Amino acid sequence: MDEIVSLLWQRDEQALSLLENRYSGFCRRIIAGLLDSVQDGEEVLNDVWLRVWNGIPPARPKYFRAYLAKTARNTSLRYLERAQAQKRSGITVLLDELAECIPDQTTRQPLDSVQIRDLLNRFVASLRTEEREIFLQRYFFGASIQEIAAARQYSENRVSVSLHRTRNKLRDFLEREGYST
Repeated sequence: MDEIVSLLWQRDEQALSLLENRYSGFCRRIIAGLLDSVQDGEEVLNDVWLRVWNGIPPARPKYFRAYLAKTARNTSLRYLERAQAQKRSGITVLLDELAECIPDQTTRQPLDSVQIRDLLNRFVASLRTEEREIFLQRYFFGASIQEIAAARQYSENRVSVSLHRTRNKLRDFLEREGYST
């Protein structure tokens, strides 16, 4: 990982080959959780490599895998925005699941992205490890319930119930913070 960042920093094209070899599967899983098409996923993956190439330098990420995950996720979301998909995409399903937890913005001042990030970080930090991992797998990485269950060797029902309870905890957390749903 430090090797790849160093090569990117030096603008050495060998870094792109190393990225592809070491991290393409990791990035593809994130992208596949958000997009419905393998072909779109390949296009997004190429965009991810370009964003990483253009982002380092000036960025020098301390946690490269997290940097890649965020880049893959955000690039996928931008792709979905541009495509303005009419069908229910993976991200629409995820947003629908979280809709019951989202505060009614008409009752108070709208939250900005920094406030949302801080609230979510505090909420996620308050969760037990298992809850946190399942929640992040689903709502950050876009993994399906089936994928999470298979990876953890749980039943799909167990994962669904965990996610449901965690969403309820999120709703309760937001209410305690003064953001009623």
